[in-house]
Amino acid sequence: MIEKVRVPPEVYRELVAINREIHYTLDYSQVIQKAIDNGYLHAASWLEQNENLYKRGFARGFEPESSAK
Repeated sequence: MIEKVRVPPEVYRELVAINREIHYTLDYSQVIQKAIDNGYLHAASWLEQNENLYKRGFARGFEPESSAK
């Protein structure tokens, strides 16, 4: 089973909200800009620091850290 990328709960909530608007995209700069435009500052900061994790999560999915097994 492919493991999802774990992110802080507030980042997870904001990534889910962004996904509703633009449906996860590989255009990394577009995702960051959408986060900033909508005030999703936790997600914007996390995205700016974690490009590779975002790309992994794009393929595998994301889950909040609190639901770690």
